[in-house]
Amino acid sequence: MTAILVDDDYPVLRYLSKTVSWRELGIELTGCYSNGLEAWEASNQNYPDIIITDIGMPKMNGLEMLEKFATVHPKFKAIVLSCHNEFKYAQQAMKFNVSDYILKESLDIDQLQSILKTIVFDMNSKKKSSEDMLLYKHKQFVNQSAFKEKFLKDTLYQASSKKDEWIEQARLNGVSLESKYYIPIVISIDRMSTLARSRKMNDYTIVFAVENILQDILESTRCVTFRFSNKQLVILFCCDDPAKEQQMLYYAMERGIAAIKQYLKISVSCLMGRESLNPKEIQSVLTPMLKQPELSFYLRESKIHRFEFFPFSQEDMHKGYSQFFSDINNNIALNLPEVLRDKIIGWADWVRTHKFHPSDVKEMVLQLLLDLQMKTKVTLQYHQDLSSEKLYDVVNSIETLDHFEEWFIQYLNALAQQLSILAVSSKRPEIIKAQQFVIQHVTEKITLEDMANSLNLNSSYFSRLFKQETNQNFIEYVNMVKLQKAKELLQQSNKAVEEISDYLGYANKSYFIKLFKREIGMKPSEYSAWK
Repeated sequence: MTAILVDDDYPVLRYLSKTVSWRELGIELTGCYSNGLEAWEASNQNYPDIIITDIGMPKMNGLEMLEKFATVHPKFKAIVLSCHNEFKYAQQAMKFNVSDYILKESLDIDQLQSILKTIVFDMNSKKKSSEDMLLYKHKQFVNQSAFKEKFLKDTLYQASSKKDEWIEQARLNGVSLESKYYIPIVISIDRMSTLARSRKMNDYTIVFAVENILQDILESTRCVTFRFSNKQLVILFCCDDPAKEQQMLYYAMERGIAAIKQYLKISVSCLMGRESLNPKEIQSVLTPMLKQPELSFYLRESKIHRFEFFPFSQEDMHKGYSQFFSDINNNIALNLPEVLRDKIIGWADWVRTHKFHPSDVKEMVLQLLLDLQMKTKVTLQYHQDLSSEKLYDVVNSIETLDHFEEWFIQYLNALAQQLSILAVSSKRPEIIKAQQFVIQHVTEKITLEDMANSLNLNSSYFSRLFKQETNQNFIEYVNMVKLQKAKELLQQSNKAVEEISDYLGYANKSYFIKLFKREIGMKPSEYSAWK
């Protein structure tokens, strides 16, 4: 518990602060103040649990101060020490969580400590009861959530039961599904593969948070929420007239998507199926919505969509591959990020218009990226950080064209930036060898002297030559390459900042963070969260 003393009589403040056995009572005395205004302003949202105060003080008296605290922190307790023995003061004080009203002339430290001990006991008991109630409610929520998950999977995978039996089974577990029609909805958490890593949260926690917000938003509707997997929720909207009630449902889902984005900074997409009369129809509508993710590849993220089947294009999307590869390769070589971005957006629009099968889209992109890797490896002796297997895993984990387009642009821009490090006008073999050495040994500690020695050059001469040829000094170049590698690791791995600092040969983590912030404009931890 925390406590403050408020009194314009300094000897009283000093006496109480020194005489009361605060620590033995389980109380931390956080401040002593000469008037109510000073105490109020000093709290700054760190409101005390216990306030011991006088009444008559300048600027703001004790009762005015207690009234202010009561509006923002109603669970605090107060003890009034006063020279006033009139009933009206005691009566006013009792309105503001005052446990005792003690006249200063009869103040006894043992009595005050006894009162404080009772207050601490009572507050701890209430806190324990509150925590027990929260724990009970949480267990109740988890148990019902587990039942609903099993109930949904039974509905989807078992032989369809009769509607009245199905409704009764739900009712016995506290779920009301009494209705004429049901509109099945699938909520998918967008970009779950990267979300869990960037938030450092597991899938269960993310889905749990999304489910909680949806239940709060949809509480006034006849919606029942079920968890289906670690990235999908199912909602059954119970209605009697779908034609009339669907608009209300649409607005409710819009509010839900907006609330999740506002409070969790997470994007979710909503897929609505056709109305169903019974469990068998729910089964036939929901199964393809949940089990055919390729049909959602072209849906815009953070939007509400009607579920529909459509045929994928049978056209050969590799016909224009050679020209596409040539354009991408040239733009990377010239390090033209805006042109590269426009090229990828145009390609994504072409893919969206033709609706190629997602596996064909991913196959084409993988081929292009592997061809680029081979070209850079042969011409520049540059080795990509992502192996073919890792690249395959990353590409195949992407579930929407929106995400694919964004990732593709980021990947190619990063590649262009990396390769631009080598793209200098120097023809001096010593400079080219030095640059290649730094890139290939980026995880090692590299000094100017060691580099010059390996090239059989005087260190001062090598330093002047490098600056003359590249317009930057050697150590600046080394740090630029290392920070580029750090950005990749923060984006593509789960390594901690300290691990990355050690991995890149920085003996001092603080220096690495300072350097990163100076060059990139944010701390490594901020960059990781931002990406």
